[in-house]
Amino acid sequence: MSEKKAGRFGTFGGVFTPSVLTILGVIMFMRAGHVVGDVGIWQALIILLIAKTITTLTTLSVSAIATNTEIGPGGNYFMISRTLGAEVGGTIGLTLFVSQAVAISFYVIGFTDALVLVIGESSPETMDWMIQNYIDKAISCGTILLLFGLTFKGADLALKAQYFILVVLLASVAVFLIGGFISFDSAVFDKNTVAHPSSGGFWVAFAIFFPAATGIDAGANMSGDLKDPGKSIPSGTLLAIGFTASVYVLLLFLLAGYKPADGLIGQESFGALKSMSIFPPLVVAGVFAACLSSALSSFLGAPRILQAMGKDKIIGPVEYFGVGHGPDDEPRRGTILSLVIALVIPFAGGLDAIAEIISMFFLIAYGMINFSAFVEGKAGNPSFRPRFKLFGWPAAMAGAVGCAVAMIKINETYAIIATVLAGLIYLSLKGRSKGDIGDATRGYTFSKLRDNLFELNQKEVDAKNWRPQMVAITQDADRDIRMLRAASWLESHRGFLSVLETKDKDAIARDEGHQGDYEGSDFVPSEEWRRTVSHWSAMRKQELEDLLSRSHIEALPHVACCPTPTHLATAIDAHRFGPLAPNTYMATLPPPNSQPRRQWLYHLMRQIEPLGTNIILYKGAKELPDSRQLDLWWHGDRNGSLMAIYSHLLRQHQDWSKGSTRISRLVRTGEEKIVAEQELKDLMAAARLKTEINIVLSSEPIGEVIAEQSANAGMVFLGLSKESVTNFERYTESSHDLLAALPPSMLFYASGKIDLMA
Repeated sequence: MSEKKAGRFGTFGGVFTPSVLTILGVIMFMRAGHVVGDVGIWQALIILLIAKTITTLTTLSVSAIATNTEIGPGGNYFMISRTLGAEVGGTIGLTLFVSQAVAISFYVIGFTDALVLVIGESSPETMDWMIQNYIDKAISCGTILLLFGLTFKGADLALKAQYFILVVLLASVAVFLIGGFISFDSAVFDKNTVAHPSSGGFWVAFAIFFPAATGIDAGANMSGDLKDPGKSIPSGTLLAIGFTASVYVLLLFLLAGYKPADGLIGQESFGALKSMSIFPPLVVAGVFAACLSSALSSFLGAPRILQAMGKDKIIGPVEYFGVGHGPDDEPRRGTILSLVIALVIPFAGGLDAIAEIISMFFLIAYGMINFSAFVEGKAGNPSFRPRFKLFGWPAAMAGAVGCAVAMIKINETYAIIATVLAGLIYLSLKGRSKGDIGDATRGYTFSKLRDNLFELNQKEVDAKNWRPQMVAITQDADRDIRMLRAASWLESHRGFLSVLETKDKDAIARDEGHQGDYEGSDFVPSEEWRRTVSHWSAMRKQELEDLLSRSHIEALPHVACCPTPTHLATAIDAHRFGPLAPNTYMATLPPPNSQPRRQWLYHLMRQIEPLGTNIILYKGAKELPDSRQLDLWWHGDRNGSLMAIYSHLLRQHQDWSKGSTRISRLVRTGEEKIVAEQELKDLMAAARLKTEINIVLSSEPIGEVIAEQSANAGMVFLGLSKESVTNFERYTESSHDLLAALPPSMLFYASGKIDLMA
């Protein structure tokens, strides 16, 4: 295992500064005045409050996760993938990467718009010529290339440049805030308390403004380069949010008291900010610095997300971008891909249109970050012990819901498209991740399962909610795979199926290569024997899981060492777990020439019969028929109802969905036939079961009739009487000829707790 790369940056340089430079970026200079003029100062402050609430709640979630585990490269992607798993982490990682790559162009377009407006003040004709001849697009692309060159050399040079940019930005903020206090007019402020008559609406303004709040992940994206991510990410990001919120509150108030709405909306927004300042050239320098620094921050963050995904081997094509270069492991391959995406965006639309798209993708990412923290907090995993204490799962859930509501309110169509794209990415990643990433979803599932089990335990079982809770018992799962498949047909994803494989000490000794070491009736378990059993149990359980997976059987595998009959009884009893206690046991009926297996089955029947559960025995055949006709032989309501329910479940399985069910009954007289046929038709109609009724009038022995009538069936259901189960050895001897003549069959003994009419 390679040593972890030492961090290079602290809280101020690695988190606070890049976050502030991104938050106080293009929106502050180019659209803050527009928002005030469009919806009025009070709604503008509400927009700021909602945006900051979402990002603050998200930061609390990030802080909880960041202080609970060691944070690796990839920032928010890393944290989500270790909480919700590789598929969700990969989905959000790709979403964040694309968002950051698009944001590069977004900030550069803001820079270009500001530059064109500055040129237009002295020469409107030149500005029009530049726009008509796509010179503005060329400037954007050229700027992106220059930023690429700076980023490609590494994060050190780029992050050193940010300190100079921060000084210029803060000086710019100072000159327009001072100017705003000097020129504040309360009469103008009063006029700007209401929305403009041509306002696009609250949520349109919110979509334009929200990117101003999205810089909170600028520091998290550099997590792999931080000296102490668990400390720097929470403190640096929260300080940046508090500082920038104060700046925005002051700015919105001062703009509302400086010019009427018509002088703030659209392209007038930047001009108003510049004229309000006491030194306009510094505002121009500030907007250039803010836009370029934000673009630079996104250029640093986007490829690092992709690199982290590549190192996690999320999916084959992304692995290519996991390779780093130089002593600082720079993500140059991801930087080149970010460049390609960024160069396309200037031709896709203006600043407002791109702002709406970016808002959608960031809201999806922030929503999933909050949901990740909710899962961790709600699951109650003992391992979730964050050092950051200003966190609770209700706040995380509120953040997730807030993101979802904001997406829908901004643009329902965009919200649906963004969600569908994220869903498609998730589906493309599902089951294809090559990496081994631990996550917290099991803990959340366990927590919900625990709550549901206790709730289920309080509810009485009635006929309407009866479900198959089956245990298939075998001495050799590989040999009895047909029985296990038949059990999965009967369970049909409507209940639970557990596979219990039992072995005696001699079989385990043979599996472990110790044949002869543990023989003798006076066997006493030793420490060596216990180690042998422990090793065998782990290995055999894995083999069972692989067998069931290859056979497409959904079941929970268990193995048990049963040196004596008492141990077998204990293993069976161990499966009786609260409300999930088995209501049906199933096993294979071995052929007559396999006496040891039959003796084991006889003993098993004696253990199960007193438990008061249903019993099903599977009798195989040398050749499996192609037929999908199920023959059910009716001989009374007790077993008949159980067989009818399981015949319905069998038909729900995809292997039998195109089959048919025929219920047959033997009668001896014509009068019995008429009565029996009507009774079964009425019963099946009342039970809502689609079946064919076959009443057989014959004086021949029942075994011969069944063998003749069901010779071509794909499966035969037969009932077992109480006497047959109690004296099962005698039953198998007397039924040998019938069972040998039948295709695959199942023998049912009902506990009497099935109501076919439910």
